[in-house]
Amino acid sequence: MIALLEIHLQQLWSDKRLPFHAFHLTNGSPIEIFQTGVWNKSGSGPDFQCAKMRFDDLTWYGSVEFHLKSSDWYKHQHQLDKAYENVILHVVFEHDHPVYINHYLLPTLELKSYLIGEFKFPLRYKWEIHSKIHCGNRISAFPIQFRQMQHRTIIERITRKYSLNSNLGKDICGEYSIISTAFGTKNNSLSFELLTIQIPLQTHFTESEDKILERVLANDLGWKGKNLTLTKGLRSRIFSWTKFIRWFYTQMEERGNEAHWKEGFVYANIKSKMLQNNLLINAKTYIDMHAYQKQNKTNSGIRSAMNHLESIPPEKNRISSIWKTVEIVAKNALESQANLEIYQQFCTRRKCLDCSVGQQISKI
Repeated sequence: MIALLEIHLQQLWSDKRLPFHAFHLTNGSPIEIFQTGVWNKSGSGPDFQCAKMRFDDLTWYGSVEFHLKSSDWYKHQHQLDKAYENVILHVVFEHDHPVYINHYLLPTLELKSYLIGEFKFPLRYKWEIHSKIHCGNRISAFPIQFRQMQHRTIIERITRKYSLNSNLGKDICGEYSIISTAFGTKNNSLSFELLTIQIPLQTHFTESEDKILERVLANDLGWKGKNLTLTKGLRSRIFSWTKFIRWFYTQMEERGNEAHWKEGFVYANIKSKMLQNNLLINAKTYIDMHAYQKQNKTNSGIRSAMNHLESIPPEKNRISSIWKTVEIVAKNALESQANLEIYQQFCTRRKCLDCSVGQQISKI
């Protein structure tokens, strides 16, 4: 076996190259991982943040910490650092010592037994995953095939994301959840989703914004801010969130109008164009789509979602920058969402032969 490092375990976890379906905690309990979390490479705080999993008949939200041995928790003095109090899972190569947080035993997953036999440690694994478009130097020669992929993947993405928002339509809180999650953007989407559990919808109409913020501060749920605490910017966003939620549910009859949503942004003091667009892309798109679904107009809902995304400026993020290196720049959110889906579902998984461009290249 190679000289094992914590970073290797983290890389396997991030790349989902572990037998997640077979995992059991050291106490024998089965564990189901829904979200592995956001890999924290800042050098401080838990290794993965905003993870979601289920064990002991409960769904858990929080951080994941990695070590070669369980005892490294005390060796690194994490028991003295409050940033580690929201760790819900300790992933180690070898479990040699129980770990406690505030007198509670920390659930531990030992990987040693899973990295032998059928799931043996990958000696030749490419540890550094490079972010690139594998056909980047040839993709410009296949504009028709690339447009075909964009059309195909945007429909797949819209359909998949709509199905994930399973609470839409079940009750009035479905929209509350999807709007709140969009408020968190990528880094804090799970934290804002958790707020819908911590702060029931009715609370927005019975308590002030200051009182709601006190509730949030009294139960920090694993924010991506500095040292996993609520930064000044996040506090400001929570104030905007409470105002927007209150506005949305008092303006129900006008909620489908995009211009009206922009009035809500003004009311809630949402000045960030990035946040505005994130709400329009990841909340309004699917709320409007559900209105069509209720009328059994599935195809009309997808077309409406596509038209809506086409009217929004494209996102600017790490993945759009990667596409820019091969001279592909999205003109609107419809294209940037499609490019995001192509990159995440095909490029990073090296599913080139399932891609129209890759198929065409393979024929040459």
